[in-house]
Amino acid sequence: MHHLFVKSAFQPEELNDLKALFDDITGQPWFDKDASAKEAFARHLIRTFPAVSINIARHRSIVEASARMFYSDEQSAA
Repeated sequence: MHHLFVKSAFQPEELNDLKALFDDITGQPWFDKDASAKEAFARHLIRTFPAVSINIARHRSIVEASARMFYSDEQSAA
């Protein structure tokens, strides 16, 4: 029954924080510039960190590490 009351929508400030993190990570020189990589990374953020579960300051290093692992441009890494 408690699942009915669990918050499942992002608040505007949470979306702003996620957008700022997304822009920061995708703006890094190592991030794959292909639009499909950005789209996949956006989906990854939303699925991995549902509303109220992400703390940008605490999770930034984890988000960056996963982005480097899965969305790094192989050409700039070489």
